Amino acid sequence: MAQGEDRLLNFVIDAKSAVPVYEQIKQEIKLLIMSGYLQPGDKILPIRELAAQLKVNANTIVKVYYQLDVEGFIYSQPGTGYFVRDDRKDHQKERIALFKNITEEYLSKATHLGFSIKQMVAELERRIGGENPKQDGEG
Repeated sequence: MAQGEDRLLNFVIDAKSAVPVYEQIKQEIKLLIMSGYLQPGDKILPIRELAAQLKVNANTIVKVYYQLDVEGFIYSQPGTGYFVRDDRKDHQKERIALFKNITEEYLSKATHLGFSIKQMVAELERRIGGENPKQDGEG
């Protein structure tokens, strides 16, 4: 990627989720940073562009970027934009918290769809083990 080029943030927001929109956006950006998709020094989309892409109010993105800055994930260079921090500290606690949030959301949605814990575990084991899934969500 060329220096100064905006790094695309490609994700979808679930307006029906119990998780507030700003929190979903913040979690997604953290995930992109912690997974290595966004590298230290990468420029991320300007506030207005991300707001337009996600069809949310620009103030929502201002809130997200502010919180990510305070938490040490990004920084602002006035007149230039927002960048992934070069001096990322250990984000192990954040990784664990994000994992717990993702897991909670998965469990909530699967439960609402009527799946049992046994079925959820079986599906995870199939996905991880690479086995062929059973038909129609049996398990």
